Amino acid sequence: MTITSDFMTSGQLQVLSGSTVGGARSILRLMQRLVGVSLLMASSGLWLAPGANWSTEIMLMKMALSAISLLVGVWLMLSGQKPATPEIQIDTVRREVRLVRPGPLGADLLLQKCRFSDLSKVKREDRVLMFWDEKGNFIADVYIGQKNVMDALISGLLDSGQVV
Repeated sequence: MTITSDFMTSGQLQVLSGSTVGGARSILRLMQRLVGVSLLMASSGLWLAPGANWSTEIMLMKMALSAISLLVGVWLMLSGQKPATPEIQIDTVRREVRLVRPGPLGADLLLQKCRFSDLSKVKREDRVLMFWDEKGNFIADVYIGQKNVMDALISGLLDSGQVV
């Protein structure tokens, strides 16, 4: 994860992720991949199995089943991949926190956007700022190593009416 903003020209920032992938999601991804691989094997098994029927009446059905199982199998295998890690963008000019995920072809997909004034809570512990959205859901915790960057960010939050 990275932090970007117009007031930051250099520096070393680190973001600590606030969410983890649960065990249920990992098992679901594994099952999706397993079903996808088995559908791919089944589509080839229709044609390569010993004693496979090559009569013309069944060929159209075998071709349709093969095509459908190939498409669904590939889709299941690709959807079972781990999504890209979201990035936190803190913009003090627009006074908002954005959660974006790198998408296809380099485009960023906006997952969540929250203005500083709409944040329900901002908590500071030494060099770490923690953000909660307007519904009270945790967004992220951000470690900021430079004092001037922390001061500029806290100043923007205080100007927006947040208690830090």
